[in-house]
Amino acid sequence: MSDSERYVSLDAQASGQSRIYQAGRDLYVNESGNPAVPPTVIPLSQTGRMRGDFVGRDGEIERIFAHLQPQGEGASVSSVLVLSGLGGIGKTELATRAARLAVDQNRFPGGAVSVDLRGYETLSDLSVYPHQVYSPLLKALGVDAIDPMPENVGPQFHAELEKREGAKLPVLILLDNARDPEQVFSLIPDSHIHRVIVTSRNAIAPLLPGAINVRLDVLSPGDAVSLIKVKARRELPLASGLDLAKLCGHLPLALSVVGAILASDPELSVAELAGELTQEEQRLEGLEHENVAVRAAFERSYVRLNEFHAAAFRSLALAPGTDISVEVAALLLDNQELKARRALRHLLNCHLVEAGHGPGRWRMHDLVRLYAAEQAQRIDSKESRDAAQVRAVSYLSDRAELAAEWTNGHPRNQSSYGFRDRSAAMEWLATEASNLVASAEVAAELEEFDKSADLSASVVPYLINVADFSSSLSVLSIGIEAAKRSEDRSRLAGAYNNLGITYTSMRKHRDAVRWFNKSVAIARSLGDRGAEAKALINLSGALRDLVGVEAGMEPLERALRLGGDRGESEGFGLTNAGIALRESGRFQEAEKVLRQALAIHARKGARKAEASTLAQLGTTIMQRATRELNPALLQEGANYLGAAIAAYRDVRDRQGEAMCFLNLGNAFSLAANVKSALEYYQSALELSREAGDSHGEGMIMAAIGLALVTRGEKARGRSALKEAQRLLEPFHEPGRKQLIAKHLKGS
Repeated sequence: MSDSERYVSLDAQASGQSRIYQAGRDLYVNESGNPAVPPTVIPLSQTGRMRGDFVGRDGEIERIFAHLQPQGEGASVSSVLVLSGLGGIGKTELATRAARLAVDQNRFPGGAVSVDLRGYETLSDLSVYPHQVYSPLLKALGVDAIDPMPENVGPQFHAELEKREGAKLPVLILLDNARDPEQVFSLIPDSHIHRVIVTSRNAIAPLLPGAINVRLDVLSPGDAVSLIKVKARRELPLASGLDLAKLCGHLPLALSVVGAILASDPELSVAELAGELTQEEQRLEGLEHENVAVRAAFERSYVRLNEFHAAAFRSLALAPGTDISVEVAALLLDNQELKARRALRHLLNCHLVEAGHGPGRWRMHDLVRLYAAEQAQRIDSKESRDAAQVRAVSYLSDRAELAAEWTNGHPRNQSSYGFRDRSAAMEWLATEASNLVASAEVAAELEEFDKSADLSASVVPYLINVADFSSSLSVLSIGIEAAKRSEDRSRLAGAYNNLGITYTSMRKHRDAVRWFNKSVAIARSLGDRGAEAKALINLSGALRDLVGVEAGMEPLERALRLGGDRGESEGFGLTNAGIALRESGRFQEAEKVLRQALAIHARKGARKAEASTLAQLGTTIMQRATRELNPALLQEGANYLGAAIAAYRDVRDRQGEAMCFLNLGNAFSLAANVKSALEYYQSALELSREAGDSHGEGMIMAAIGLALVTRGEKARGRSALKEAQRLLEPFHEPGRKQLIAKHLKGS
């Protein structure tokens, strides 16, 4: 018997502040001196009409119904099912609905009862244990003659269940709000004919023999909007409804609260309420209505944590980003990774954290994170909070710099934070990219400006590779401001150069030229020949795309003079020189220069530059093969493009990979092999759409349209060309647009 189960015989005596109270035929000692609240035990047949505002959860109800098959073929081998989840996730409502549906179908002729175990009440004295409910349960099941001796009521309860088993009268018991397995264990029937549903915020299923666990998640966006609608009793504009549901984190309790607010104030629009909840600092305060509050639901779980777990919970709210590693959690907690991992595991079992995206990663529901942040601000000093965040962003900054070295280099000696190979570095960047962007902002708020600028510089090349330009622009604005605040003009030149590269990748060449010129000017004023050469090479490419080959030659020649024969930018300069020669139709000269650049990039391990140079070399050879009608050269060019595809994949550059497939398609189209060309175009199209590259998609659709028209499929070709025309409309592509218009007019 647990310490919480304190019943005494009829001759018990109270002492000190303890008192003896009688409820039914059981006696309880309440050490707080407060009157004991009788347990709530209700026959499910007496819970009134089925509520009509229940939304979603079809899959979960199906799983519960499978469990509530009490006998015969298809019956569950387990008699106990645990519904677990975060406070406010809707466990009680789901369990009650499923149980009521089963009762309405007469699945439990032996009786069905619901017990509120009150495991999460503010006062722990209110929690209910088996000895308190044996009598009420028997009464709810229709038993009038209850043994007067408290110690005999438990055996009588189980004997009654055995009797109903013999009569093939299955019983359903819903045990709601269980915190402690001891609240449940002694109430579980020995027979598998009967069924038990337990709801809990804790992961207690493994502690109950044979129990099945169903962990509830938040609602889908569509169901979340539907729940607001039925609670508000009005129609919702879809867009603002989705925004409001997202602000509620799709948590049923929060959705019900905003629905009730809308129902109580007909003049309040959904958009206005969403606007009120936009400010994170005020959101939990806004998710209250009458005596229902989302904050209070989280409070009931938080107050039951011990000091260490509570500190871990608060520290997670300080994380830069929402999906964090054990390493970052340990730094925030200023503790060993093993202890942090165990704390996270405990919080997971309490449903205060969730498994993140991948092994060893963790996340909080958005509203729980806001609650944890409130507690951190209330309890922990600003100094300790700032120190925790500095530890985290310093670690992420150091690792990001090491990971970035693998994009265009081959690091030989990395620290203990380093990566075994390029694949590991790219995988880490993919996992941490959003956290690195958030870390740059956190570092700036902490006035750690050097770290903020370095985080920006490290993550931007990866963001450009995966075509996440909005994040790139966002983090660069943070990095530029940080470099200005730290008065570090070298970092500022690098940030301007990265901003130019981002705009070049977005095909916004005028903007790119502007920022490259700024980078060139700062690098020149600092006497940094290497930085100036890099910016000039990038400026050359932007001018070439904006104006033409000749416009890009002057800055490229300046860059090559600055770099000399063995400068850091030598390979990049040669690649750009090769591109200029190719676009001028000087294919053999271009091929020679590109091979020189390729050797330099391969030697330095500059994989991104190697990918670009392989692509340019393959395209050059294919164009030469087309001019010379040389099938052997065509195959050689295809081989280089295949190698470029592999290199682009290594650095996760989907745009570059897509352009390689496009160029392969172009070559085969010119060789009159339209079938193979269309296959390559399709691969290119899928990659461009995955990357969200509308410019690349437009170029590919144009190529597909021309190939189809050539093959005589004029209707399909015109459709593709019109789509290309639409996609390319915002971009500076005069030649390609004229070609599309010409073929549309001619076909």
